[in-house]
Amino acid sequence: MFDNLLYSVNAILPIFLLVVLGWALKRAGKITDGFCEIADWLVFKVGLPVMLFLEVAESSLEENRDAKLILYLVIAVTASFTLMSLASLFVVRDPKMRGAFIQGSCRSNFAILGVPLAQNMFGEVGGQVIAITMPFVILMFNSYSVVILSIFSGSREHRFSRQTLKAILRSIVTNPLIIGVVLGLPFMIWKIPIVTAASKTLHYLSGLTTPLALLSLGANFKAESLRGRAGYAVLGAFNRTLLIPAIAVTGAALFGLRGPALGVVLICFGAPTAVSSYIMAKKMDNDHELAAQILLLSTMVCVLTIFAGIFILRSLALI
Repeated sequence: MFDNLLYSVNAILPIFLLVVLGWALKRAGKITDGFCEIADWLVFKVGLPVMLFLEVAESSLEENRDAKLILYLVIAVTASFTLMSLASLFVVRDPKMRGAFIQGSCRSNFAILGVPLAQNMFGEVGGQVIAITMPFVILMFNSYSVVILSIFSGSREHRFSRQTLKAILRSIVTNPLIIGVVLGLPFMIWKIPIVTAASKTLHYLSGLTTPLALLSLGANFKAESLRGRAGYAVLGAFNRTLLIPAIAVTGAALFGLRGPALGVVLICFGAPTAVSSYIMAKKMDNDHELAAQILLLSTMVCVLTIFAGIFILRSLALI
């Protein structure tokens, strides 16, 4: 049991400490909003795409037989959005709140926390497994979120239409994370070597990603955003960090997933609400304040819930 406890601590504690450091530096005035804006841009547009490119390009095709995992993630993510949308019709009275509630409950911060958590838990293999699955998950999270926020938008301008479909297709084609994985596929399939100078440069850029992302995540934490809408915020965070992860991981175990594959399912469904959910809710005339509250609460709680999930799965010899 001590070994399992130590394994769980080593997986989650470094990430938690970097987030706390970002919060502390912001409170001390050493990190500014301008820094966070630039850091977020570097992470999403440069660092994370490069990291995913390297994870895919430097892995072996023979080692990446993850069709079963990808199939399960497609089914589980689709089911979570569908069931939560139906449940919201009975739980959330204000239609304008439903989009933010559904997105906050179902869309996780898989892109930012996924790779470092998988690497902490399973080393290089974990990073490779999650890199292969990430395009599918990101595509579904983005597409379903746009559809949900459009259906429950407070303005006609953002209601579901042909323009919404165009926006979904555009977000898929231009998503830097998906581009990074796609560019890495030829290197993996045909075992194309990367020139040493280019490889070192890309690894330097990749190394910036995790610390920058986690520092910015901590710096963006604002406790005052938790005021109001407490009931829906708590329920959304409960869905995001406890209910959906418990169902998804149990289903994955029954589906026969083990080791890094099951760990990726835990990360995908156990990570807190995506940071971009707040921005999307605001742009598409949904209740962005509720989106912010679910984001903050799930971020606070997930440290304990992911730790518990890792410990339980490790104790059951499933990962």
